[in-house]
Amino acid sequence: MIAMKRFINIAVFCLVGWLLLSGCYDDKGSYDYQDINELIIDLPTIVSVRLDKKEAVSVKIEPKLSQTLEESEARLTYMWEKEKKNNVGLSEWIPCGEEKVCELLFQPADVNSLSVRLRVQDHREDGSEWYKQTTVKPIVPYSRSWFVLQYNEGKCVLGAVDGEGSGGVVIPDAYKLDVGKDLPIGGTPKYLLTDWMYGSSQGAIVNKQKPVVFVGTDQDVYLMDAISFEQVWTYREMLHIKKVQHDENFVPEWLATYTYEPVLGEILSDNGKLYMANADGYAVYYPLKWENDADASEFKITRVAPLRSIGFILYDEQNYRFLKTGIYNDFMEGYMYNQYFRKYGVEDYFKPSKTVRKLARIGENPRVKNVFDPDNIGDDKEMINMNMYYDVDGSYGVLATFFSTSDRKIHVYDLNAAGFGEEAKEAICAGEYTFDLPGGMSVNEVSVTTCYLYGKAVFFAGGNKIYKVDFNRTVPKISLLYEYKDPNVRITGLKFKNSLYNTGYSEDPNDWESPWIWNDFPYCLGASLDYGGNEGGILEMKLTTAAEVDPDSEILEYKGFGKIVDFGYSVKVN
Repeated sequence: MIAMKRFINIAVFCLVGWLLLSGCYDDKGSYDYQDINELIIDLPTIVSVRLDKKEAVSVKIEPKLSQTLEESEARLTYMWEKEKKNNVGLSEWIPCGEEKVCELLFQPADVNSLSVRLRVQDHREDGSEWYKQTTVKPIVPYSRSWFVLQYNEGKCVLGAVDGEGSGGVVIPDAYKLDVGKDLPIGGTPKYLLTDWMYGSSQGAIVNKQKPVVFVGTDQDVYLMDAISFEQVWTYREMLHIKKVQHDENFVPEWLATYTYEPVLGEILSDNGKLYMANADGYAVYYPLKWENDADASEFKITRVAPLRSIGFILYDEQNYRFLKTGIYNDFMEGYMYNQYFRKYGVEDYFKPSKTVRKLARIGENPRVKNVFDPDNIGDDKEMINMNMYYDVDGSYGVLATFFSTSDRKIHVYDLNAAGFGEEAKEAICAGEYTFDLPGGMSVNEVSVTTCYLYGKAVFFAGGNKIYKVDFNRTVPKISLLYEYKDPNVRITGLKFKNSLYNTGYSEDPNDWESPWIWNDFPYCLGASLDYGGNEGGILEMKLTTAAEVDPDSEILEYKGFGKIVDFGYSVKVN
């Protein structure tokens, strides 16, 4: 028994020793490890191609290749394939090229995005096949454009930067190039407006929405489809009420629309009188009158700004005061009366005696006093601009920017939407801010804009500089945003691609799980440039969420225009 235990102990000892020796074993074997020639294919996520309205256009896609073990591309072959959906909706990949650079042809009707992939075969002994996919996105002419109003040789000229980014094409006279004649509007140009969703928010049941461009002069207003340039309504058709009243004295002054939900309607001033149109895109204007007869008084409205869910805020230069309108959005008026009048010419559906009683004083919330008097801000104030803003907490309002001839400062007045209404718990006139103009800047050249992304902040330009003033803090902070390299070039206007909202699209419309791509319109700030000598250009820069110039994005400059009066961005949304 004792001998057996001794034997077991010896066996265990030997086994443990053998295991220890095995752990210390030095493997001196020879193994043939080989590095893989990794191939990296660099393709843009999206390649844009601008379609022609009449002829086919080509687009070239050229990849950038890098290899970990090779410099030469001699042992690489290429196969380009484009995606095609079969009868049951499944994807098939059809060969479309065997060269390194792929060239594709797009007809005017090829408006849908096309998925394209590149297969690169490495013919080394240890080579592999590598893939990369991209999307070619056709751009319908003028579906994504900066429209540029110029005044050249006594004529109004409508130019455009058509397309996106570095692929944008400068067309100095887009209207003439497309239509074959000069823009048919007389007078001295005053403004250009774009409306991406002009029409009815109820869609085709009333009037399908579409992008439009307004060109206004001191004699006329030309309203056209932003894609086809076809005239929508003449100014006399818009003010049919004047024809009925036998008033032939047309003196257009300004016009404003707001057709993004919640819609507000349209408003214009002609010869000192105000008119409003229902938010249906039929542009049937009726006289705008005081809501309460007791408030009725003379006025001279020189500026207007939309205020979401409230109406329009107006500035009365004659009395140094703010006024407001209500919303004009009557479904039945658009669905029946205006549609029948415009489409079928039924005069009975036009109401010659109709007035829109929506003009009113700003007033005061009885629960919270105004910070300033909206009925009298002082006769020393000179209006620069009024713009709608969104605040970081979800509130919104209008910032009205003035220059004071008394203290030579900029004064900004905050009209708060949350102050209106019977249950409101905030002031309507919520703030007044002041700051000094930077040295060397003349108030006569200042341009001002806002954007909903940045809350209570204004962007203003003068000379060759753009500044941001932030009122989201107790003490307003002014900071230099951008300085053009040539001090002799003047920045004459500022506009975001869209200061009020953003849009996006699915990377793959056929895959509901594919990522959503935002267009980042509110991040893109445009500026009009005056180079001198009747030459102008458009500058475009992308901003960060902190309202700084994005260091990773290119600042784009589009030259080749004449003297720029105004500009605006347009997109075909649907």
